[in-house]
Amino acid sequence: MKMKEIISRFSMLLVLFGLVFITSCGEDDPIIDPGGDGINVADGLYLKADGADPVSSAGLVSEVVEANDFASQARTGFNGGYMYLEAGDYNVVAVTNKEITTTIGGVMQVITDDGSSCDFNDYMLVTTEVDGPAFTVANSGLYRVTHDAMTDELILYNISEASIIGSATENGWGADTPLSGSVSADGASWSAAGLILRSGEWKVRFNCRWGVNRRIDPVGSLNDPSNGYQFFTNFGGTVNDLMVGGANIQQMEDGEYTVTVSWSKQDGWSLDAERTGDAPDITFNPNDYRMAVIGDATAGAWDSDQNLFHKEAGGVHTWYGVVTFGDTGEYKFRANDGWDINYGGDLANLSNGGGNIPTPGAGAWYIVLTTADEGATWSAMVTNQGWNIIGAGGPAGSWDMDTAMTADGFANGVSNYSYTGAWAGGEWKFRAAGAWDHNIGGDVTFLTVDGGNINTPAGTYTVTLSYNGETYSATIQ
Repeated sequence: MKMKEIISRFSMLLVLFGLVFITSCGEDDPIIDPGGDGINVADGLYLKADGADPVSSAGLVSEVVEANDFASQARTGFNGGYMYLEAGDYNVVAVTNKEITTTIGGVMQVITDDGSSCDFNDYMLVTTEVDGPAFTVANSGLYRVTHDAMTDELILYNISEASIIGSATENGWGADTPLSGSVSADGASWSAAGLILRSGEWKVRFNCRWGVNRRIDPVGSLNDPSNGYQFFTNFGGTVNDLMVGGANIQQMEDGEYTVTVSWSKQDGWSLDAERTGDAPDITFNPNDYRMAVIGDATAGAWDSDQNLFHKEAGGVHTWYGVVTFGDTGEYKFRANDGWDINYGGDLANLSNGGGNIPTPGAGAWYIVLTTADEGATWSAMVTNQGWNIIGAGGPAGSWDMDTAMTADGFANGVSNYSYTGAWAGGEWKFRAAGAWDHNIGGDVTFLTVDGGNINTPAGTYTVTLSYNGETYSATIQ
């Protein structure tokens, strides 16, 4: 049989197994066949230790991958799982009717990327082929393992840390709330007591990252199957039904909680959020003040807001943003897409219901809106500065020197900023007004405040940063 025919048949096996095993947390292990001759696991794909039979806890089952705008989608031939691996040599095998029908292996290399805000940026990549050599796992541990038939690659990512993140947590979406724990061959568990959760949303993620980017064009569309994929390293859904990359967990009741994330070979992942007390009373909740700029001097006119982004330090609540204003018109600050809370008048002493504020002039302006006394008084600074590019991989080739972007005005509710020139190659980010108070990075299709560094090869590019009033995205051409 020719090699192309073998690979084609193996890819078809991956597709068929993917259709049979649809994963959900706690139900993602293939069913063990308890008796009879041969290998006592169900038909499927397994990571098999050299010299041992496949075991159900090392099964690879069909999983979703990330789609644009944080959605999920099926991908033909993509399989994954979480498993504890002892140090040693491994292959991937396909089991049919209790017999190993196909073995694949390949050459392993260590990949470093910038997807994590913690120090967990290395993962192992095996370029797979039928009857390829065994590959070596150097360190025992809990691993996120995936295999993609379209690109013939196996990823092994060591899971060391767990955390929660979201608007329901005290750190919001800007920073993880770490959980303490340990990993062993018997299972893994991370926990933290005394956590304050309030009405909002949150998720569980591992190693301070949302996923691993395996796109061929790392900034291209997630919805193009030929461009590779991005797999999840986070769980959502509900406390009682975790889903890989699932929707945000809805937090309904304020309180003090003990949150525990656990994994076992038998049951997979579980999440427990035990309410242990009441949350402290607060007189000012920044989640009740989703501040924005609105007015006919902005991209959204008086119909839609240009959202600002909140941070708190030392009891001072500040909302940051870059807003493109026109050369005519007016604007105001308001909360929660409504007019119950709206501020205007004098920027140094804004008042609820105050008058419209005249445009400062055409171009990009850096907005800093502040209350230092829990909403009793408000002030704003509006300075004639916009977005910059900074980083060793950017145009200036330095983390100490910004390169200004041009404000290209706005149309159809979207503001654009651009720069064309040579990139040194490597990591860089967007930041406002030459400071780190307001910076964005991460996945260019859906940039996040304080997100990870962006990595671009050396070359000449036109980079366009776009803002629709709620989210940032960028194109790199």
